[in-house]
Amino acid sequence: MNSVVVGIDLGGTNVKTAVVARNGRMRGKDSRPSRADDGLDAVVDTMVASVEQALENAGADPSDMLAVGVGAPGPMNWRTGIVFSPPNLPGWKDVPLADIMSELLMVPAYVDNDANVACWGEFWSGAGTEVDSMVCLTLGTGVGGGIVVDGRLVRGIDGTAAEIGHLNVMRDGRQCNCGAKGCLECYASVSGMERTALEGIEAGRPTILTEMCGGDLDKIDGKMISDALQKGDEFAAWVMTETGIWLGTGIGSLINLLNPEMVVLCGGMIAAGEALFRPVRETAQAQSFDVPGARAQIVPAGLGPDSGVIGAAGCALQRFEEEN
Repeated sequence: MNSVVVGIDLGGTNVKTAVVARNGRMRGKDSRPSRADDGLDAVVDTMVASVEQALENAGADPSDMLAVGVGAPGPMNWRTGIVFSPPNLPGWKDVPLADIMSELLMVPAYVDNDANVACWGEFWSGAGTEVDSMVCLTLGTGVGGGIVVDGRLVRGIDGTAAEIGHLNVMRDGRQCNCGAKGCLECYASVSGMERTALEGIEAGRPTILTEMCGGDLDKIDGKMISDALQKGDEFAAWVMTETGIWLGTGIGSLINLLNPEMVVLCGGMIAAGEALFRPVRETAQAQSFDVPGARAQIVPAGLGPDSGVIGAAGCALQRFEEEN
């Protein structure tokens, strides 16, 4: 087998691993619980076991590996591979993750922000393969982001660039976990969508969601809203539209700022299809200049749930080739 690169998508819930060829094609993969609550050593053991299984599934040997890339939740120093204190990995503090993985797997290892690697995955092997400049938004509990300009990831001097979820879209708006108010992710993420639904129900809006949650509004989640939407609930449709408008507002500003050829949306929310994309596109175009607004395609991820794991491999390959 030709030389391959391994990508790891590290999350607080799961570890996903892929063996990827130099052309971006996935050869084999593995997914398993990350065991985050058991501490650093348990997570590292899980990552190593996942790499070994992914290699076996790909019909590859450890000697075939060129490098390993890890997409990890921030904050971190991407140059040194030190992960500081990610909120969904309890007990982690200034962990030299790149050095640890390199020593255990005996190949160069690189660590980068999970949203950055998802962006690179889409640029390298997904929706953005035909463009030179793009923006990627990862839509989950929060909103992550990545930016590619002229074929290069934009990381910033401290490695904290592209925190798109913390664009301010509402003065004195909802309180964000980052400490600021009115951040985009307070409105355009899954948790933001849930909050929009809760506020609407508390204001007296009729919806089948109250019946679906058994009267316990704290049980309302993104899937329940999506299910209500599929059943024709007008309120759920309104919630999705509101979420799309907020997302489109942020994207409109990004289009004016960066003039990208493409904006790629990743994450489970994109399963809503046109119910989400229609208000996003309409609002983004209305909130941006005519020429860049018309140019920027707003599209779903081409790699589906594999953007991050393929992107982690792609980032590692790029950095390995630059160093060698």
